[in-house]
Amino acid sequence: MFGYAGRREADVRELFAGLKRACAHDPTLTGIVAGCSRHSHGWGYVIHAANGLFHYRSSRSIYEDDAALPKMEGEIRAIFHGRFATNQELMAHIFCHPFVTATDRELIYLAHNGSVSPTVATERKVDSEWALDVIADSGLEAALPRLKEQTVSALNLLVLTAPRAAGAAPALRGLNFFKPTEQPKVDYYRMYCGQMPGGSAFVSSTLTLEDAGLKNLKIAGPAPFGELLTLSP
Repeated sequence: MFGYAGRREADVRELFAGLKRACAHDPTLTGIVAGCSRHSHGWGYVIHAANGLFHYRSSRSIYEDDAALPKMEGEIRAIFHGRFATNQELMAHIFCHPFVTATDRELIYLAHNGSVSPTVATERKVDSEWALDVIADSGLEAALPRLKEQTVSALNLLVLTAPRAAGAAPALRGLNFFKPTEQPKVDYYRMYCGQMPGGSAFVSSTLTLEDAGLKNLKIAGPAPFGELLTLSP
């Protein structure tokens, strides 16, 4: 997955193309699930731009779906996610990221990589949806201690908030937090901060690999562990 904040539509399109390639062949995924190298269980995005708010989810794999991206103008904040489902009974458009909820204050979009243990029964909900419920109830910063405590593998998050208040700016934030210490799992769950020609990016490890083909992505280094970051255009 990746988050982007900037002013250059071409950056988003390049990152999207790289995510397609990474999801079709992710050598780090075998460190999590033996014999698996494809994120083939759906994908989605949310894009907040000057010309609109666009949200798309599909159970088709990102590398097989030919859905076109919208035109993007002005300041752009975007989240893209390619899914590998740990529970393959929950495979449909509605189970794909980014998830969305609404409060009196804002709309909240969330993409999550990893797994958490919900404290309430969620038979037909993805665990990431429970995490979004917790965030909506208490706010992102206040929710993090509880979510970290309930994390099983990783709490890698991208959260886009769109306030209802007139003139209030949207916000895109990211978190890299995981519990495994085995090197193959660390290699998979580590996220990175980077720069594109027109903005900043927060990316999963697979997008830093040569096979992703992101020649314009300049990696600054690993994301600060466990710290909530804000991506600004």
